[in-house]
Amino acid sequence: MDFSLLRAAAFAFNMAEGEPDWPVVVITGILLVFGVLILLYLIIAFEGVIFTAIDNRKNAARKAKSAPTPPPAPKAPPVAKAQPAPKVQAGIPGEVIAAIAAAVACMEGGKKFAIRSVKRAKKGRNAWSSAGVMSNTEPF
Repeated sequence: MDFSLLRAAAFAFNMAEGEPDWPVVVITGILLVFGVLILLYLIIAFEGVIFTAIDNRKNAARKAKSAPTPPPAPKAPPVAKAQPAPKVQAGIPGEVIAAIAAAVACMEGGKKFAIRSVKRAKKGRNAWSSAGVMSNTEPF
């Protein structure tokens, strides 16, 4: 391709009276673009500093509010009261009751609890069957 005609037209256009030369326009454009990019970088970095300072103040306030207080004097352990036996539906073996009590104790994380009664679940559809019925009968 021959760009001599295009080059001549650009040269003639840039040599008009009062118009700057093309190197001045190119250098000004490059400086302007990079200047704006640097300005944007500085603005974003300054915002990061501001938001970090705000977060640090909030965290310091939270730590000051939740400062550990001196532990209270140790108390004597309370005397354990005998818990009444849970009401158990006929036909449920003692091993099942023990397994239920152990599972509840694990889930409670050592907190005190009391099992008051144990009954069999109502007969009917299981959870998978109910989910299948619900998904197949829901409206479109």
